[in-house]
Amino acid sequence: MKKDSFLHDLNFQLLYLALLTSHKVKPLSRWEKPIGYKEKHLLKKLDLAAEPVTRYCENGKKIEEFIFSKSSRYLATYARYFDQKSLIITPAQRKVEGFLFGYPSCCVENFIQNGYTRNKYTDKEQKLLFHWICPDCRISPSFFPLYESLFNECRELYRLEYPSDVQSPFAKVFKKALPYAAALTFSLGTLTQLHADLHWVPVPGDDDNDYLTNSEELITGVFPSGETHTIAQNYKAIVDSLPRGVSPNSCYVIEHPAYGFYNCPICGEAHNMGYVTVHNPMHVLEIDIPYMALHFMEHGSFSYIIGDDTTRVDIPLLNKTIAPLDTLHHALATPNDTDNDGLNNTAEQYFDMEIDNPYTHNIGIDDGHEIAQALIENISILPVIPSGTTPPTDSIYIEPQLAYGVEDCAICGRTQNMGTATIHNPLQGTSMTFPFMGLHYISHGRFVYDGTVNQGEIDPIELCVLLEMDLAAIEELPEIAQKHGYHVMNYPNPFSNFTTISFIKTTNYHELPRISIYNIKGHLVREFLPVSPSPDHQVSVFWDGTDLHGKAVPSGIYLLKAEIGNSEKVCKKIVLIR
Repeated sequence: MKKDSFLHDLNFQLLYLALLTSHKVKPLSRWEKPIGYKEKHLLKKLDLAAEPVTRYCENGKKIEEFIFSKSSRYLATYARYFDQKSLIITPAQRKVEGFLFGYPSCCVENFIQNGYTRNKYTDKEQKLLFHWICPDCRISPSFFPLYESLFNECRELYRLEYPSDVQSPFAKVFKKALPYAAALTFSLGTLTQLHADLHWVPVPGDDDNDYLTNSEELITGVFPSGETHTIAQNYKAIVDSLPRGVSPNSCYVIEHPAYGFYNCPICGEAHNMGYVTVHNPMHVLEIDIPYMALHFMEHGSFSYIIGDDTTRVDIPLLNKTIAPLDTLHHALATPNDTDNDGLNNTAEQYFDMEIDNPYTHNIGIDDGHEIAQALIENISILPVIPSGTTPPTDSIYIEPQLAYGVEDCAICGRTQNMGTATIHNPLQGTSMTFPFMGLHYISHGRFVYDGTVNQGEIDPIELCVLLEMDLAAIEELPEIAQKHGYHVMNYPNPFSNFTTISFIKTTNYHELPRISIYNIKGHLVREFLPVSPSPDHQVSVFWDGTDLHGKAVPSGIYLLKAEIGNSEKVCKKIVLIR
């Protein structure tokens, strides 16, 4: 069994964490879910005292945690700072956590200030640790031999404690010829003892056996894995709550009952042969869902069986259709966001959104949710390439990097692995790394994220460029011209050597345009002297990718601004790839 395969088993994760604590490598450890009798007995065998702690999400949901240590003093200190408190914590509380968990102070401070900072250990020793190593850390490398030794010791203890799980805790599920042939009970480790419903239908392409594909996990915000049956149940509850009958400004459902019934092949329950249509009139979207599919969704499965046919609900379409109802995570504020729509003002300009209007395109979701939805849809179709395997050299891909531990979303309480995902673009030679919690928030319409371990903000502009997407409505030239009386073009875009910038006026003008280029931080990079227009009212200048001093600027995204007099500026993005 390869070392990395243990990352998928939460029994092993808790045992490893307990062993580190028992050897006092970590003064105290936290497990962010309730634990059962067997796990409590294991902690006691390792001479660890365990105590429950209750935390609260922003929506009021309770989160039960367990802390364990060899010292009652550490347990009492943690309880004083965190028991009966919010999941959202201050930098001062983060430092207390770091001290209690045995993290180097330099790494804690760097994480508070900068979040995840690229380091050379991402694919190596980093996986053994429970904290993110800061650049040039002199303390963490000294831990590696001890962590490696305890990891190997844990592997042997694991085989003794969980002998039936050594090969795979999910292996029994797929030995059945039919998805509903017999009742199955399998362990998801110490999170809970999750009892498989007979309605759960195995899904082709589901590598981690959680009844969702990687693409569906990304769309619904549970990548890389989790208790995904609750997603289907939540979606079914939303459909049930929608009004029946046409509504011009909100999602609604139209019932289409038929004459006849199907019997569920699992439980025998009879359901009408018809279907419902979920409508989103703001975004002109709709999806048909059979009554039998709703029955299976109520039991936690997006796949459903009618007669001899197994079919699956279109999860991306359903998710997009009911998106206006997914606003819980919008409670988390975005810095420098004038209209509180989840996009900072720089991103508003880049994507040609209105800074003082949260619903620029009036499609039922705010601007931040609209951009996040487009990005996560693109991310969801990327191949997932595990670390250590040969990556593609000609296409964008995701590399997940699992960690030993989980964290909870401070808003909804959803549990995520506290590791990271890196999106690589080998053609650009660029990449972005952010926690799985960040992907969870993007799927719910926000680029800021807040978990019990990770907080921060993902740059939507950088992500858009990395994915080679063009989401800016600035390309709609007729509308721009009508609004401002002129428009701006550049070609080629992206460019590597030079690009031609053309300013075209639709009516006669007397002033010459001012054309400037800024980087995404708002710093002036280059400005052009007024140039006399051609007979067709067009002004053209050439940019060779240099700054005011003639020095070549790096690859990246730049903002082109053009204006006449005191008129409103027209902004356009320019992408430079060297």
